[in-house]
Amino acid sequence: MSILKYLPLKSLAVASAVGFLAFKLVSNRSATMRDKCVLIETVSDWELYEAKIINEFINSKVIGLDCEWVTVEDKRKPVSLLQLANKEGFCVLIRLSCMPEWSITALFSPLLENKFILKVGVGVYEDVNKLFNDYGLDVNNFLDLRYLAHDVEELQGKSLSLKSLAYELLNIDLNKSKSLRCSNWDAPILSKQQVNYAADDAIVAAKIFAEIKRRKLGWFSTNDDYFNKCESFIDMPFRLTPDSNNKDKIVNPITKSQKNRYSRPRQKQMYDNCQLLAPDGELLSMCDRTKAQWYIYKGLGNKVNDDPFTVQLNFEPSGRPTLDKVFFYCKEKLNSCVVCGKTENFHRKVVVPSEYRKYFPTLMKKGLSHDVLLLCMHCHKKSNILDQQMRHKLAVLCDAPFGPDKDVQNKLDKEISKVKSAAMALSSYKHKIPEQRREELKNVIANYYEVATATDELVEKAKNIDTNSSNSNFIPHGQRVYEYFCENGGLFEFEKMWRQHFLDIMKPQYLPDMWSVEHNHKRLATKIVNHKREFDFDEKILGLTPDLVKEIKELQ
Repeated sequence: MSILKYLPLKSLAVASAVGFLAFKLVSNRSATMRDKCVLIETVSDWELYEAKIINEFINSKVIGLDCEWVTVEDKRKPVSLLQLANKEGFCVLIRLSCMPEWSITALFSPLLENKFILKVGVGVYEDVNKLFNDYGLDVNNFLDLRYLAHDVEELQGKSLSLKSLAYELLNIDLNKSKSLRCSNWDAPILSKQQVNYAADDAIVAAKIFAEIKRRKLGWFSTNDDYFNKCESFIDMPFRLTPDSNNKDKIVNPITKSQKNRYSRPRQKQMYDNCQLLAPDGELLSMCDRTKAQWYIYKGLGNKVNDDPFTVQLNFEPSGRPTLDKVFFYCKEKLNSCVVCGKTENFHRKVVVPSEYRKYFPTLMKKGLSHDVLLLCMHCHKKSNILDQQMRHKLAVLCDAPFGPDKDVQNKLDKEISKVKSAAMALSSYKHKIPEQRREELKNVIANYYEVATATDELVEKAKNIDTNSSNSNFIPHGQRVYEYFCENGGLFEFEKMWRQHFLDIMKPQYLPDMWSVEHNHKRLATKIVNHKREFDFDEKILGLTPDLVKEIKELQ
């Protein structure tokens, strides 16, 4: 049953040329501005109100964006709540933590990627990166409000936090109490206070944009006029740097290269399906055109057909098609998404991730095209998100933490970090900090270096102190997982696990013929059982099962 709720809330005072003063008075009495707040907790919630939400935001052209999440033992969990709102008080609260992960990119990407809707906020670059890293949501056309507020006369020397901007520009006192800010955003039911807090942050962001625009261009300017002035700051992180006069200046964003959060799709087809023939005409494999032409260029083969492009070798190859591995490479492959069948905007999907495969024996790293598949952009994002679930399971199973855990390669020393932060503040904003606070910061530095007082030279030294300490016990997540399976179950089992995971989560309908979770296992096992060559690894790490060994011997 849908649990989307319209929350009836206090109406906005309408701002006009005369009514602006009245608006300021109303805002001063209360920070509530919500005209209508929509809470999205299920797929059916979104489907019910999607058209209204998108229409509302497209008409607004500018919306505030903010996120809430839960932090446990200094480790951030995935974003719990996404807040979107316009300046008129229409707000949408999307509980991402309640939604099925497979549905998130499909449902919300069209809105967030819409380049005709400007998304604004304070620290919005960090928020959109969290959305991308946690759910594969790519947010386009976003702007940090601090770029616009930095040169507003009334804000000189003031903090550029959302709370400060709201108070200075709108006379709105946002509730930023720690009890609300750090509350449980994953709770089964959000409290009214949480809903109000979350909605206000997004609405205020949109209002701040409108107010700065009004102050700079006047009442009758259009959004398009201001968008043109903001263009150089779109999709950029906010950076300030102090100059020699101890005044903050914006780092010119045009000179900074923007890192795309998601790689571009392939522009060319992946499979040329050229044929490679033995001297007697037997089909050896399918290959790309570049490889086929290489044999001709080297004088090792001759073109015998144009469609399909076919090259016949003039020497006897080292092997002929046998067992599952080689026969698989003789099959034609489609240039389409193996999940949904789409025929454009592909990404290469590596089924057994390289972070684990790179530790495998050399023999298991050859001919890996079986585990490289084509996925459309949507399916690729979905697959990568769900792969994170598998990594978390492996992290627990193999005692192999990854990300910002206690066993990462470099540990952050929190005590030293406080010293460096104090020095950075004194160095960059010395004349803006109240005298009492300056003394407190100096004491932090003096106590660390065990001196009576912190001189300017000592502050400069502390500013450049290294806050990280090397973790001598560090072992990469991928290596730990590899070592675990070498001793528990074997690498064959590990490959099967990832391949089966891909089948279970994506349910591909267009896999290449003969694609198998046990691909190449029988062929490698045959070499080992028959001792056809010397191996540079202990065969035990493969995890050959008695049944597989028995099957191979019976076939001989």
